[in-house]
Amino acid sequence: MNILSDRLFAEIARKFFSLRDSVLIGVSGGSDSVALLHLMIRLAPKYSLRLGIAHINHCLRGEDSDKDEAFVSDLAKKSDLPCYIAKEDILSYQKTHKLSLEEAGRQVRYAFFEKIRSEHQFDKIALAHHADDNAELVLMYLLRGSGVSGLSGIPPQREGKIVRPLINISRSEILNFLNQNNLPYRFDDSNSDTRFLRNNIRHCLIPILQEYNPNISEALNRLSVILRSEDEWMQSEI
Repeated sequence: MNILSDRLFAEIARKFFSLRDSVLIGVSGGSDSVALLHLMIRLAPKYSLRLGIAHINHCLRGEDSDKDEAFVSDLAKKSDLPCYIAKEDILSYQKTHKLSLEEAGRQVRYAFFEKIRSEHQFDKIALAHHADDNAELVLMYLLRGSGVSGLSGIPPQREGKIVRPLINISRSEILNFLNQNNLPYRFDDSNSDTRFLRNNIRHCLIPILQEYNPNISEALNRLSVILRSEDEWMQSEI
């Protein structure tokens, strides 16, 4: 699939945006968020969108984290977009609040995005979660024995403010798009560290499951859509 096809443009615009929306894009510098940024830049003139970039330096990878920050700042300048950057000591936050590293980073990141959205009057926050992210999360919750809410996965939209335009796009499609268009991005070595459960599922468990079902990610995404619909129906009835 060409993720920048006219058909997908129209589908994303219809599902996630209204004319003249102001959209804050979370950009880490990695492949997914860079692809999202270029998608939004192309969407902007067609739908009169006002765009901005938000980046948070988690201070977890030393010089590499600073290089990510510089990369995003330079990308914003080249794109002529406002860029809001913050540095946070995630390890200290993790210890203080007794959280996993992943949850600590998530809490700090979302709080920062919401702060910028509110202060600078953005309507929505666009994040780069994609179909493989969702499949991995569903599988992780399945292993933990989660209920319907967990197995429904990552919602495409949340509270009308957080939107995920790439949620139906696969990681391979995103990488193909970047490579075909010679778009540079940053690589985070920690994404290969299988000591983290999410990474272990991605690099170890899913390849095993693909031996039984080559389309396991698509199957997990279908499961999440079905369960999300059922969960929404149950909540509305309650």
